[in-house]
Amino acid sequence: MKEKNNLPDLNGIKILLLDDNPASKNTLAVSMQTMGGRVAIANGLQEAKSMLESTSFDVMLANLKLKEGTGLDLLPEFQKHYPNSLCYLITGHNAITSAILAIQQGVKNYIHKSVDPVALARRMQCDLPARTSFCLENRLNPYLLFRDPIMKEALADIPRFAALDEPVLIYGETGTGKELVAIAIHKISPRGNGPFVAVNCGAIPESMIESELFGHERGAFTGANSLHRGRFEQASGGTLFLDEIGEMPLQAQIRLLRVLEERTIQRIGGEVPIPIDIRIVAATNRNLHERVNAGLFRQDLFYRLDVLQIQLPSLKKRRQDIILLAHHFLLRTIEEMGQNTEVPFFTPEAEAMLLDHSWPGNIRELRNAMTRLAVRLPKNIKEISPQLMKTILPDIDIDKGCSDDNGDYICIPANATLAQAEQILIDEALKRANFNRKKAARQLGIGERTLRRKLNNK
Repeated sequence: MKEKNNLPDLNGIKILLLDDNPASKNTLAVSMQTMGGRVAIANGLQEAKSMLESTSFDVMLANLKLKEGTGLDLLPEFQKHYPNSLCYLITGHNAITSAILAIQQGVKNYIHKSVDPVALARRMQCDLPARTSFCLENRLNPYLLFRDPIMKEALADIPRFAALDEPVLIYGETGTGKELVAIAIHKISPRGNGPFVAVNCGAIPESMIESELFGHERGAFTGANSLHRGRFEQASGGTLFLDEIGEMPLQAQIRLLRVLEERTIQRIGGEVPIPIDIRIVAATNRNLHERVNAGLFRQDLFYRLDVLQIQLPSLKKRRQDIILLAHHFLLRTIEEMGQNTEVPFFTPEAEAMLLDHSWPGNIRELRNAMTRLAVRLPKNIKEISPQLMKTILPDIDIDKGCSDDNGDYICIPANATLAQAEQILIDEALKRANFNRKKAARQLGIGERTLRRKLNNK
C-alpha cells in the first residue's frame, strides 16, 4: 500500500514524540506509524527523560511550548544519549526567534504547526545519517556540483537555512563558489520564485553605492534624470545577495543596518519610507572579525548578518571534486563553442597533474583552465595527455593575475614570460569573442591564421 501511494518508508525508525496536546500528538503518531515508524509518546518532560534513559531513539519530535517548559529543555539530555540522532522542533508561526536559537543549539529543523506528516517523513528520510548525502546532492544538484565529504559537510546546513528567513553569511576564498551557494539557498527557499539580485559591494564606487542599493528620486542630485529603484526594491519578494560585504564603505553600512532593523528603505531625495520584503545573503573572503577590530566594519552590523554561517573550503581541500568539476567545465565549454565533439577523457597522468596543482584561484581558476584546454583540443582527440595539460598548467599560476567582472582590463603577473603573457591575452580575447577565432584575432590585431598557429603550437 505504501508503494502504491508513494508514501515515505519509516520502517524500523524509532521516534520519540513529545507533546502535551492529546489531539495533535495522537494524529501525528498514527500517521508516523502508518508509514512504518515505531512511535513512543511522552506527555511531558519528565516522562520523556525517563524514556531516554531506557530506550534508544533515531528521531525526537518535540513541541516548543509545553505546560512544564519547552521542547528545547530536553535537547541536552537527548544529545547526550544519542548524539547522532535527529531532533525536530514543532513551533507556531510566531516563534521564529526560538526556532533560530534551536537550530543553533543543534535542532535539525523546525516544523510549523499544523504538521504535514508526509512532508515531515520525507524530510526525516533525507536527514537520517545513512541517507543524508544522497538527498543533499540530489536537492542541490541543479545549482552545485560536488561529491567530496568536506564539501558535503560544508553544505549540509543549506536546506534548513533555506527554510528560515534570517541572514546567511558565507565565508570562502575568492573563486570558491559563494554566489552559487547563495543561488542554491534562494532557489530551495520559500522565496525561490522571487527575484535573486546580486551586488558586488567592492565593485561599486563609494559615491554611488547608496544610490545603487537604495535608489534615488528624479532630481535628487545632478544627473538623476529619472527615478531609480535600488537593489533592495528590485529584490522585493526574493533574495538580495551582498557579495564582498567586507568592502562596503562605513557610511553605507550604517544605512544597511537601519534597513535590516526597520525593514524599510528610503530613496535618496525621497521622503516616504518604502517597506521591503527580502532575505539577505552576504559573502566575504575577508576575516570580518579583523575588519571589525580595525574599525573597517561595524560590529553591530556584523552580528546582525552573522546569524547563519557557511564556511566554503578551498578547491585543494576538496580533491574528490577536482576531476568531477574539470569534466563538467570542459563539457560546458565545448558545448558553448557549438562543437558536437565527444568529450575526451583525462589519462591517469593528466588527472594526477590536476590533483597535484595547488589551484590558488579555486574553482574559477579550474574553469578558466578548462576553457583554455577546450580551445586547444585537436580534432577527434580521444584522451587528454600530460603534454596537453602542460599547455594549460604552466609553472606560474597565471590566474593570480586579475581581471574585472566586465572584462575591461586584465593583469599579467610581473614574473610571466613573454609566451605566458601571450597566452593570457589570447585566452581573454577568445572569451570576449565567445570563442569566435576570427573576432578574437581581430581584437588581438593579428590574422586568423596566425592565431590558429599559435593555438596549435601551445
